[in-house]
Amino acid sequence: MQINQKLVEKFFAGQCTAEEARMVSKFLEEPSNREIYLNPSEWEDFVVEEKVSEEISNRIYVNVLDQIHEKKEAKRVKLKYLAYAASLVIVFSAGWLVYKVKPEPKVELSEVAKQTQKQPLVKVATFYTNTSNAKRTYTLPDGTVVELNPNSEVSFLPFDEGKRDVKLTGEGLFRVHKDKTKPFTVYANNLATTALGTVFRITAFKKGIFTKVNLIEGKVVVRPQNILELKGVQTVYLTPGKSFTVNMQTYQAVVTDINVVPTIKVEAAEPSKAIITESAINFDNESLSGVFNVLETKLNIQIKYNANQISKKVFTGQYEFGRDDADSFLKMLCELNNLVAEKTDAGYTIKTVNTKAKQAMHN
Repeated sequence: MQINQKLVEKFFAGQCTAEEARMVSKFLEEPSNREIYLNPSEWEDFVVEEKVSEEISNRIYVNVLDQIHEKKEAKRVKLKYLAYAASLVIVFSAGWLVYKVKPEPKVELSEVAKQTQKQPLVKVATFYTNTSNAKRTYTLPDGTVVELNPNSEVSFLPFDEGKRDVKLTGEGLFRVHKDKTKPFTVYANNLATTALGTVFRITAFKKGIFTKVNLIEGKVVVRPQNILELKGVQTVYLTPGKSFTVNMQTYQAVVTDINVVPTIKVEAAEPSKAIITESAINFDNESLSGVFNVLETKLNIQIKYNANQISKKVFTGQYEFGRDDADSFLKMLCELNNLVAEKTDAGYTIKTVNTKAKQAMHN
């Protein structure tokens, strides 16, 4: 049987036999044949609605006569339009795909179709910016503590996909919370500094001549990127007490010794015995109120407590940056003193444990 314009029009008018319909649809599988009847740009107004089984497809006809304009030219365009549509809905193995014009009601999509139409989730970055004249402390979602110098900023996306990536502009001290499954990397001035759990300081101002990485504790690897890599700057592994410096004008890099920062005593709200180094807070027979005050200052958290309830309680121990986090440390501290730390939107509230209720639970 010869395929011609008349037979194609008959096909879309729903006047073909099942055998004629099969032949026309097979004919329209060829791209060259499709182009005779439709400009590809005219396809945009059609959407997929559902699949039809092969058994039913023999009886399906697409009746479009009511959709065609009375004018002959408009009719020819519409016929070409639908011919192209039909060619794309040919069943290759499992049946025919039925297409409809958009203005008609849409059939509910299957769950599989809905999944394919889901838009990718947009990740939102978090920014911590220090516009003050003093250092500011921020705690990241993983427990890492960042001490930002004035005019400095860190930003990061959610820590997932097995990594913790942070971007730094300015200067900051990072006390990285240890997590062997998620390396912690700081990107600054085309340097990527990666650590698993350590303490280091990075200086990377946009207009600064030098970019520096000072390692206080642990071990880090510093990798050049972009222009620094092109200029021949090499990857280096730093050990504690070492500093990696890059001249951002000449691209010369050097590793030198740094002076160990002396221990610093923190002035709390009340006289405190706490000694703070770059890597830890050391408490020696410290009152609990003093411990809470120091933690508030260094971890940038809020801790509410009743001073009368803890007036005779003391603590000797160490909060190690990178190893400890506020949740676990406060839980340990409270369990030792018959207290409980309730986490709130603002921070933590310290309460006494009901002794009678606790004994009843044990019994």
